[in-house]
Amino acid sequence: MRRRKFGILVLAVVIFALDRLIKGLVATHMVPGQSVPVLPPVLWITYITNSGAAFSILQHGAPLFIAIGVVILVGLVVYLRRHPQISRLFAWGSGLLAGGTAGNLWDRIVAGRVIDYIHFRYFAIFNLADSAIVVGIALIVIEFWRKDQEDGRSAD
Repeated sequence: MRRRKFGILVLAVVIFALDRLIKGLVATHMVPGQSVPVLPPVLWITYITNSGAAFSILQHGAPLFIAIGVVILVGLVVYLRRHPQISRLFAWGSGLLAGGTAGNLWDRIVAGRVIDYIHFRYFAIFNLADSAIVVGIALIVIEFWRKDQEDGRSAD
């Protein structure tokens, strides 16, 4: 189990580092508003900044999002300390969630906004950290749902 928890840390650090690297490349090689086709007509790299949350809601809510990010990271640490046995799926979800949260948290603390760049036409522009958060939460929800289903079957 220690290996899984170490794996969570490694995955979180990798996601955080990749997020920082890509955002740095976008910020140094593009100008805000610039869009570069990758797989037209589907995918572009479009450089925007966002001080809000998903779909640019709650613009200028950096203090709220900083607090939420800290609560998520502290909550994960507390949960992992209290639950010595975790599944592989939960470990993957936790690593993705922690890395993505840390990536966007860093941006909000340092700059008050995040850099977004993944642009599927007719959808919101987002970043690697956002993707890691969404996939991480999905894996955690699936794991809790799966465990709930197993507990329900064993109670019958």
